[in-house]
Formats: sequence, C-alpha cells, structure tokens
Amino acid sequence: MRSASRRFLAALALSGAWALPAGAETVLGPAMAEVTFKTRSADLGVGYTWGNGVLTYGGHDYPFEVSGASAAAIGFSSGNSVGKVYNLQRLEDFAGTYWSLSGETTVGKGVAGHLMENDSGVRIRLDEIRTGGRLAASPSRLTIRFLPAAKKSGTDSPTKKD
Repeated sequence: MRSASRRFLAALALSGAWALPAGAETVLGPAMAEVTFKTRSADLGVGYTWGNGVLTYGGHDYPFEVSGASAAAIGFSSGNSVGKVYNLQRLEDFAGTYWSLSGETTVGKGVAGHLMENDSGVRIRLDEIRTGGRLAASPSRLTIRFLPAAKKSGTDSPTKKD
C-alpha cells in the first residue's frame, strides 16, 4: 500500500506541474509568436542542453540555436517542443538567455511543460515530449541565438513562411 501512496502523490504532483504552464496562458496575455524546439540533454550532476528551433513571428520563420545548462540532473534525453511566445514586441528581444525552474523524470517517453523568461521580459510556454532516461530538478538556463543564415547585413532576415 505504501508504494501505491507514493505513486498517487507523484502523479498528483506531476499533474499539478503540468497544469501550471497550461493555465499560465490566461495570465500571460495574448500569444505574439510560436516556437518549435528540438533539443537533447546530457547530465552527470551538471547538465548541458543543445539543439535548434524556429520562431514564427509576423508570418516569417526565424531559425535559431539553443544551448544551456542545468544543475542537479543525471541521464540523457531528447525532445520536441511546441510553444507560444508572449510579450514579444520586437524581434531582437527574442534572442537571449531564458531562465526557468524545471523538473524532469523521463523513463522511455514522457511529457513536460516549461515556462521561461528572458531579461527583455519575453516569456515562452512550452509543451514537450521527451524520450530517454533522465532525472532533473533544478534551475535551468537556455540561451537562444539566431542562426547566421537568418542574418543579413546585421539585421534579421526572415524566411517566408509557406
């Protein structure tokens, strides 16, 4: 019975963590853009995350790369995320370092939700599907940089969305 109680409490905590990012949309206001990410994370105490993504803003696609770190994690996982971007007034405010408190328990396949914010006040709400084996509970930092292919004479050059 004790094992069943632990599983119930774990399920309750995870459902609450999942509902927080989902319910955040009403607090964050209208979505200004959309993002997709493909990331991988490898951890042994301190972790590293890397990958790429696409920002869809103003009818254009802007490719970017992501990299970051977390503490108190172990394992490896990869994931695909889709999300909404809030409080994005100018394209140049999107790139930068985002912070979040996150947790992950992935064994095989799992789902996660993240809410991140950068120094410009831009917020990203992500829904994610992860695969692998990873345990993490820590502050996370993720840096987003537009890819050189998205740059043209020092300004962001979009790829027209079909």
